[in-house]
Amino acid sequence: MAEVNCEVEHLELPNDDDNLVPSTRVTCTKCGHVTESFGQRGRSLRRCLALMGEECPGDAKNYYTTEEVVDED
Repeated sequence: MAEVNCEVEHLELPNDDDNLVPSTRVTCTKCGHVTESFGQRGRSLRRCLALMGEECPGDAKNYYTTEEVVDED
């Protein structure tokens, strides 16, 4: 299992009602795959990293990390 660093971006994404919601986007530096989650706290970042492992388009079994500090919430 390889450790792969991901880039983190905080932005606003539209919800089902087209209202902009503070969100997190994580991009795999190895293949460019992107995951997104509403929220900008640790839980949202951890969700994006978990989704990265589940959704990897190459079926790689990597351990996804980030240099951003994950706060507890």
